[in-house]
Amino acid sequence: MTDATSQPEHHRPTVRIFGKADARVTGLVSSMRVEEAEGGLCSLELRFEAVARYADTVAEQVFEDEQLLRLGASIGIYTGPESAPQEIFRGVITGIEAVFSHDSAPEFVVLAEDALQKARLARRTHVHSDLKLAELAEKLARDLGLTPIITGLRESLGLQVQWNESDLAFVRRLLATRDADLQVTGDELHVSARSAVRRGTLELTLYSELRRVRVTADLAHQATQVTCTGWNAIQGAAVSGQSAGSRPGPGAGRTGAELLPQTLGPRTEHLGSLPVSTSDEATAIARAAFDARARRFVRVDATAEGTPALRVGTHVRLSGMSARFDNTYYVVRASHRYDTLHGYETDFEAECAFLGEP
Repeated sequence: MTDATSQPEHHRPTVRIFGKADARVTGLVSSMRVEEAEGGLCSLELRFEAVARYADTVAEQVFEDEQLLRLGASIGIYTGPESAPQEIFRGVITGIEAVFSHDSAPEFVVLAEDALQKARLARRTHVHSDLKLAELAEKLARDLGLTPIITGLRESLGLQVQWNESDLAFVRRLLATRDADLQVTGDELHVSARSAVRRGTLELTLYSELRRVRVTADLAHQATQVTCTGWNAIQGAAVSGQSAGSRPGPGAGRTGAELLPQTLGPRTEHLGSLPVSTSDEATAIARAAFDARARRFVRVDATAEGTPALRVGTHVRLSGMSARFDNTYYVVRASHRYDTLHGYETDFEAECAFLGEP
């Protein structure tokens, strides 16, 4: 049993239900985890002790009356300084759990997802005769009640078939062929090429804001060139495209493609199993595949002090490690977590196409 008035704050997250902060809900949070990754669909897990005493009331099972935390309720999470909290999650409660064990106190768990959860609920088959990614993203935003913020992606992709796919899976698949990403931010749907994404800039120093870090430079999946081939059934001719890189992302130094000839030798990666019907499409897919590989050359798995601005798409400058690894990285996954023992921390994964000079 917990007493909500006796818990240390430790930068305790603020919970808002239907847009309003509730002291009872916030005060009874025992742990929180917000997961965010490329491709959108942010998720939330909130844990509470199932039996609690609030202020001077008697001990009771929490939230059993479903007046606050219930399936379908709108929920938001804010973290950071109490004077200026920042929203890190907004969504709808999609699941609740009760956890009972002989060696620990009962728990009540709330599960939620952001607005993109509606786009993954149903599969459909539809033929798009002249599809443009920007128009598809704008329609998706309207269907979800979001404001579309689209950068580029106006060129025609020609005939595209959504074959037994959810709207979210279909959009993700096509965005991957153009090296683009989507994220929900508040009531907006942001869609753009990876090269155009920059959700702020942070500086983190080892043993200061940066508490733990593992950084790896790996040539195993690097390439000096990516090629793609397909078949144009109307013209009865083969089509092809290739790329040696164009948009490596933030940072500076030596790329994997530059180091391969000096170490393991040149390597070409071939994509021959994709439904490609034009040379322009083949080139675009080869370019997207090469750039995605190149950016994963140097990868970071780290933990920082709780930072609400550390989100997917943030450019983060890491320092204090070594000349080779100190660089600017692009965040590809963020996990904001809180518990009463460790307080608020942010785990994140980030990538960079460059290895610094020794």
